[in-house]
Amino acid sequence: MTHSSDNHNQAPRTFPVHQQQGSLVPLSPHNYHLQNDEKDDDEIDLRELWSVLKRRKGTILLIALLVFIGTLIVTLMQTPIYRASVTLQINTESTKVLDYDVEATDARPANDKDFYQTQYELLKSRTLARKTIDALSLESTLKGEELAKPFFADTLGEIKKLFIGETPTEQTSQKIQLGQYPLEAKFLNNLTVSPVKNSRIVTVSYDSENPQLAATITNSLANNFIEMNLNRRKDSASYAEKFLQEELANAKSKLEESEGKLIEFAKKESIIRMDDEKQGSLTSQKMGELNAALTEAEKERIEAESKYKQAQAAGASKVLENSTIQELKKNLAKLQGDYQEKLQIYKPEYPLMAQLQNQIEEIRAQITQETSRITSTISSELQATYAASKQKEDQLRTELTKQKDELLNLRDKSIGYNTLQREVETNRNLYEGLLQRIKEVGVAGGIGTNNISIVDPAIVPYQKHKPNTRLNLALGLVLGLFLGTVIAFLLEFLDDRVKNSADLERLLGLPVLGITPALKGKDVIEQSMATARQPTSAMAEAFRSLRTNLLFATREGIPRSLTITSSMPSEAKSSTCINLATALAQAGKRVLLVDADLRKPTVHQRFKLDNSQGLSNYLTHQAESVDIIQDTSIPGVSVVTAGPLSPNPVELLSSERLESLFALVPVEFDIVIFDSPPTMGLADALILSNRTSATILVAAYAQSKKRALTDSLKRLRQAQANVIGAIFTKVKGGSGHNYDYDYNYYYSYGSNKQLPNETTA
Repeated sequence: MTHSSDNHNQAPRTFPVHQQQGSLVPLSPHNYHLQNDEKDDDEIDLRELWSVLKRRKGTILLIALLVFIGTLIVTLMQTPIYRASVTLQINTESTKVLDYDVEATDARPANDKDFYQTQYELLKSRTLARKTIDALSLESTLKGEELAKPFFADTLGEIKKLFIGETPTEQTSQKIQLGQYPLEAKFLNNLTVSPVKNSRIVTVSYDSENPQLAATITNSLANNFIEMNLNRRKDSASYAEKFLQEELANAKSKLEESEGKLIEFAKKESIIRMDDEKQGSLTSQKMGELNAALTEAEKERIEAESKYKQAQAAGASKVLENSTIQELKKNLAKLQGDYQEKLQIYKPEYPLMAQLQNQIEEIRAQITQETSRITSTISSELQATYAASKQKEDQLRTELTKQKDELLNLRDKSIGYNTLQREVETNRNLYEGLLQRIKEVGVAGGIGTNNISIVDPAIVPYQKHKPNTRLNLALGLVLGLFLGTVIAFLLEFLDDRVKNSADLERLLGLPVLGITPALKGKDVIEQSMATARQPTSAMAEAFRSLRTNLLFATREGIPRSLTITSSMPSEAKSSTCINLATALAQAGKRVLLVDADLRKPTVHQRFKLDNSQGLSNYLTHQAESVDIIQDTSIPGVSVVTAGPLSPNPVELLSSERLESLFALVPVEFDIVIFDSPPTMGLADALILSNRTSATILVAAYAQSKKRALTDSLKRLRQAQANVIGAIFTKVKGGSGHNYDYDYNYYYSYGSNKQLPNETTA
């Protein structure tokens, strides 16, 4: 059986399969990449973060150590500062000795924050600071102190002038006279006011390089604060007394003016005295007498009127009883009857009817005349009495109205008088009150009551307040670890190297077929022969795992022709080829390993074979396949070395002569493996990968660049290569992939090391 080029070109291009929910799904590079992204995009891998910290632990510890040492140096270079503290009790209001006491501060509730905040600001006032400075003669001491600034500020200033010179702004500032930094500000920079929560206690502290001076300043400040509070009381009393004296003078002037107006008004209106007890005096008395007389007259008039009306009623009855009037009325009735009877016969104008009408009128006139005569004679004396009573009543009513008008006029005048009198009384009371207040304020101003007292005076401090060496070192260590961690993650972010298999899978969208460990202290020959010489080692077990994965890499199992390449040199590509060939041979496969790196061959050196004839001779028709195939010390593994270096390796690899090597499979060999040059910058790997049935890309741990790998994969796909996966080489224990494990545990035989979570019998 021969392996023709046609069979090679028609080699199935298959991809690994992935087990998903119990079914086999073809896994292309595209959907493999998407499935991994779906699992990783929405979650934070804490193990990956931990692996970053472990990888960068040297950087983190170095930065933490540098910051710690820097903090220690700065702390030791700082001048020790001592703090002395005095404890004060501040009450919101002092005890009042008098009813009208003078307070230096507002008397407010004990929980009033405004009051205590005012006291704290007074403790930090420039006035109190100046008073303390003058009392202790601290001007020379404060002038000798430098403003707080970093110890390296002067050095930085000199370096700045050395490189950039003096700026125009600095030159101008030298010509302008500025005010000096006030001594009070220097003093207050060292002062600290610390209220004790939920109490009336406040701690006042002062920091100084001299502990004795710190205690002296603190006690002096407390005493000056108490004295200033008392002085403010005295100043308040003095101000109040001055103000009251001015108000007293004004009140006295107003009292004299109102009294003068009252006297002038009384003279003008002819008012002798208008007391409330004798309102109206004579007029009121006279008006009362008239009112009594009017009442009596009304009584007499009513009695006379009653008698007169009774007499009139009695006279009407006598008129009716008179015989003459009765006789006249009978005649009148008779005539009226006749008139009505004859009116039925005659008209009213008839002479007889007119005569009867005249007789009727005559009798009526006689009745009226007789009635008047009788009435005029009845009670003429009672009528005269009634008229006299009514006239008397009318006269009294008129006089009473006159007196009432006079009284109202008098009361109108009294309104103005009373107004002026009340003004006089008000001004007199104000004058007397102010006079009494001045006397009391004068006494209160001399009484030394105070609402501030010293609870604990300041003592000379026996230990420094700052710098706090332990705290600074702890903060420096924490800051160093934090900066180290930040820088570690920053370096990790900027680092373009591949450091775990998960990154490699996400980057390439290819499955990682194998992960091979790094062998410490081994040269390249020993690493290449590790599978053959140490079959129980971690390296051998890794390649046996790779061999197993290749069984499922394509539908036909292990590819018959395989190209192994990398993006850059020195990524353990040749070692991978040799160890993989060894693992396949150990499984009973006949393997032909071809060193296709015609620029820098290494396979003959690792197998210690003759390289005088090799692939270059075969491709130039200088030798046949039987001449270049050499047996090795590894059973089942044959090698075709690169042969002499050729000036045109790309043309040689592109020749049809290379196809004849594929004919050896499966006649003489089961698989042929090509050790290819790197893909970046060279076309050799592209030609080889296009002509073999499968290609594997090798990436070295913490060495292969992500950009180079993606570019290599892109070039391979452009060359129509069937890239079936990747191999992650030189992986250190605990860093190979997402699940940190140690190859010394999982790939070693006969080891006495205990597996994780394993218990001994």
